[in-house]
Amino acid sequence: MRRVRSHHPGRALAVVALAVLGLAACSGGGGDGAGAPATTAVAQRPSSPAKLSIVSPRNGQTVRQRPALRLELRGAEIVPQTTTRVRGDQGHIHLFVDGKLVTMNYGLRERLPQLTPGQHVVQVEFVAADHAPFDPRVLTQAAFEVAP
Repeated sequence: MRRVRSHHPGRALAVVALAVLGLAACSGGGGDGAGAPATTAVAQRPSSPAKLSIVSPRNGQTVRQRPALRLELRGAEIVPQTTTRVRGDQGHIHLFVDGKLVTMNYGLRERLPQLTPGQHVVQVEFVAADHAPFDPRVLTQAAFEVAP
């Protein structure tokens, strides 16, 4: 190793001290993560084995003004309670019509709101019991036409 002489030994010592402090701050302590600030931790979202599909209205279907939404959910169950104890096989449905949240549903059947004639998109997502999405998201949609 080659020695570097500095005309300012105090400055070299300060640079080394800052580097050591920076490494110590980044390491979070003893390796168990206990010393890491909470703001830097990104919460991991669980995955879900759920498969969600829209039975009706089907993609491309023409319906009357208040169609019934029917869903099929496999690999998970709908639970009515909200909790922070998240499981990948439990949750509920968030229902969106034309990009707007319509309801948080605890069943697989729902009457859609009164819709104007024309093209609409229904999007449903199976979310965890804490109302946040799974990773990857369990999401499906269908575009349909409401008859005049």
